[in-house]
Amino acid sequence: MRMSGAQDGSVQAGAVDYASGTKGASGALQFSIDHANTLFDEAGRPYTSYSIVTTYQGQSYASERRYREFRALHERLRSDVPGLPHHFPVWPNLLNRFSGEVIAERRAALAKYLTDVVAVLAGATLPALFRAFLQLPPAEDPGSGSDPIVQVTPLEASDTVILVAYHLPLKVSRAEGGGWRVEWDEESVLNREALTLGVRHMWVGCISLSVTKEEEEELSELLLDKYSCVPVFLDKELVSDYYHGFCRGYLRPIFHNQLRVPDAQNPFSEAEWRAYSTANKTFAEKVMEVYEPGYMVWVHDYHLLLLPSFILRRHRTAHIGLFLHAPFPSSELFRSIAVREELLRAMLNSDLIGFLLFEYTRNFLACCKRLLGLDHEFQRGGFLGVEYGGRHVMVQVSTFGVSPSLLEKHMAEPLNATASSELATMRQALEASQPGGVPRVLAGVDYLDRFKGVQLKLLAWENLLANYPKYRKGHVLVQIMLASRNQMKLVKDAALVRDEISGIVSRINASYPGTVYYEERPLLSLSARLLLWLQAHVVVYSAVREAVNAHPLEYVVARSLGGQPAGVAVLSEFSGFSRVLNGALVMNPFSQQALSKALDTALSMPDPEREARGRKDLEHITKNTSEEWARRFLTDLKSMERKQEDHWMAVGFGLASFRMVGMGAAFKPLDTQEVLMAVRAATRRVILLDWGGTLTPADNGIFDLREESQYEVPASVLQVLRVLCADAKNHVMIISGLGRDKVQAAFGSVPNLSLAVEHGFHYRIKSGAWQQLMPGVDTSWREIAEAVMNVYTTRTLGTYVQKKGSSITWHHLRADPEFGALQARELQYQLQGVLAASPVVVRIGKGYVEACPKGIDKGVVAERFVDIALGGPRRTTSGPPPRDFVLCLGDDSSDELMFSALHHKFGEHPTHMELFTATVGRKPSCAASYLGDHTDVVELLHMLAALNQNKNRFASTGDLASMCGLTQSGSSGSSMLNSVDALPGAGMGKLQHLKRGSKSINP
Repeated sequence: MRMSGAQDGSVQAGAVDYASGTKGASGALQFSIDHANTLFDEAGRPYTSYSIVTTYQGQSYASERRYREFRALHERLRSDVPGLPHHFPVWPNLLNRFSGEVIAERRAALAKYLTDVVAVLAGATLPALFRAFLQLPPAEDPGSGSDPIVQVTPLEASDTVILVAYHLPLKVSRAEGGGWRVEWDEESVLNREALTLGVRHMWVGCISLSVTKEEEEELSELLLDKYSCVPVFLDKELVSDYYHGFCRGYLRPIFHNQLRVPDAQNPFSEAEWRAYSTANKTFAEKVMEVYEPGYMVWVHDYHLLLLPSFILRRHRTAHIGLFLHAPFPSSELFRSIAVREELLRAMLNSDLIGFLLFEYTRNFLACCKRLLGLDHEFQRGGFLGVEYGGRHVMVQVSTFGVSPSLLEKHMAEPLNATASSELATMRQALEASQPGGVPRVLAGVDYLDRFKGVQLKLLAWENLLANYPKYRKGHVLVQIMLASRNQMKLVKDAALVRDEISGIVSRINASYPGTVYYEERPLLSLSARLLLWLQAHVVVYSAVREAVNAHPLEYVVARSLGGQPAGVAVLSEFSGFSRVLNGALVMNPFSQQALSKALDTALSMPDPEREARGRKDLEHITKNTSEEWARRFLTDLKSMERKQEDHWMAVGFGLASFRMVGMGAAFKPLDTQEVLMAVRAATRRVILLDWGGTLTPADNGIFDLREESQYEVPASVLQVLRVLCADAKNHVMIISGLGRDKVQAAFGSVPNLSLAVEHGFHYRIKSGAWQQLMPGVDTSWREIAEAVMNVYTTRTLGTYVQKKGSSITWHHLRADPEFGALQARELQYQLQGVLAASPVVVRIGKGYVEACPKGIDKGVVAERFVDIALGGPRRTTSGPPPRDFVLCLGDDSSDELMFSALHHKFGEHPTHMELFTATVGRKPSCAASYLGDHTDVVELLHMLAALNQNKNRFASTGDLASMCGLTQSGSSGSSMLNSVDALPGAGMGKLQHLKRGSKSINP
């Protein structure tokens, strides 16, 4: 009961930067004691409860603590935190401790004490004891993959990286007279010369040459021995469905933000999806042929998005990076993919994901939020981290470039002569079109693909010629289209695109002869392209969606290496490198006026401005080469903490649910045999149980199975509770968030069963009278909170209000993720304002905002019940002193308060008692262990009940089987355990627990 002399008004201590321990820094831990309440304990003795509000990582956490709890905290912290004073620095003032002046001084002193503790820590990890005292979220286990950027670890010669891409960076052909002709593909960003990093490389991928089954082994040995390449051979039908069908026909348009409108054909093909999965699985098998622990695996582009999942199925601690060379679509487009979750979860099984631009990164994070409900946050080192399965998946924004040294080699004389012959036809045509002078050249080299937007470029050039007659003489647009047979097969409407471009070119040359030189060819070598850049005053690229096109980078470097004046690059704002080349003219290709204006500006630009723009771009390119890009990615991948085998578990079946879950080294399944041994030895036993999700299946918020069954509990569960409660040594309590009537209707038939309802607001000990955890608490605030929540429910589609006992919750999990999160924060601020004068704490969690009375939660009532159950005199016995036993089981976030409260009370590893905490379902938790589901909980309770009924001193595995009703009279326990069919109602979980060992469970 709160007395009239309660002291209000916030007392705030100075902020302490948790990272550095310095006063007044930003991002600090901050403590304030809002008010103090005078309450009464069970014996009617008064005490003062202090309301602490801790601001941590931008969120507020409330807790209620007595003065004696502060002193106990200090005594336990002294052993872990050197530098704390020997005696607790706040004087008790026993005689006048309830006076207003003493309480006010003590509030200020206690807030200062908390601040001083953090200052003494000087940036060290907050002890779990201190976190539990303040009811802060548990510290992330460094072994679970959280906060992986410990320090930058440079690459070393002993490091090995396996680069996996659909195409090997090789050109393989048959040599005349037999054998093979193999050379590096210098157009590929993954070729050996572009990645001179001083580490051991291996490549896995396909080649473009078709070979027979008999030739595969011979070619594989050659490529592995001389080129460190592992070829992947896929049959033609698989390539057709996988590469041409699913990758190029289905994924590529969507990744380039092209949504296919419904027509007579389904754009998604199950056969092509199966082919995509099969091909990725084949790649994984090839990777595992050469993989060794400690290697890094670097996966490239959208052809292999499933590869991280397939690799982790074979080696769950593999170190995997994924870099997407293609754009990543907006969430609205990505959601149109039929297998969107399979692809997204597979990507998240990587340790590091790289994108070229932040725009693509933002789209990826939005998909994680909207499709999987995953949040992201910034991490040290400039990373974005996505929390997924108890681990952080890091997301990197990194743009690659070209290798100036490689370009310089291709501009040497021998190669230059060969390149000149490739451009002979173009040179002759230009000389014929402009007699008596050298024309100014605008150039572009594009693949025959609608995404390149060549039609828009030609139309803008036509418009410029029509409006500016000065450009009709002495100016030529050189447009070279790369249209190999393979390219024609890759682009479904390539023939139509060719006809459109040819028609525009013919029209322009008919009106303005010699102003366009158009050529189609299967290939243009790098050397020939560099020679073209030396002759071009302007390069023009008008792609409508493009991630990677290094031609503008080559242009800037080639002009510099060739000693030519700087040119001008006119780039579409939808191309990737338009964001990094600040000296380029960037325009919207869909605006003919804007593109024509950009061409005019480029052709008439003064020389000083051209040189200034060129210098700016050249500086960026020389600092961000292909070598530097690879070094940055691999250094970041290596710097991430390696996964330990015991810390990770593969969870889920199929691609849509498979993921790696990080739990930390100490998070193990609940050792049933150890529990049984502890129960056997204990004279006082406390069992704390949640209801929904622990004793019965969990509800999903809107639909609760318990509602449909009038809150009935299975008869087998009630019977096992009756057996446990019949033993005077046992103290069993059900702790639920539901109301008193519902809980009592479900469990009231069990004698001596203690109940706590509404998260502990009301409770009863065994069959005694109902009590309030905090007598006299005013609950009129709930009407105000409900009215405010109803307003936000009306404004936010997909939200609803749920009353649970003494608390009221606003759920927004089914609302728009981003809008719901914004509304939740606004609701939290408004509730804190209107309820400031009430003893209420407003918590914000994943998908909900909850208002509940201060100092009332499952953790507080669990501590109260344990104190009552273990507070009586011990029964004296000869020999070692008896040990107490506490078992706490729960499944949701409110049960985490029980786990943390008990560990705070008794320590993580108490020496004077046996404490077992377990969450139901394997997930990150404050509990020390886990059980599979509610059936495992019921099986464990049956075992405990069987121990109560067993009169023998020793119990073997066979005895346990018979105690649990698993053997028939006269049957052998061991023979029964060898047959699953002989275990009626036991299930595989019980069989595994019982077969863990046959030794005596008596200590």
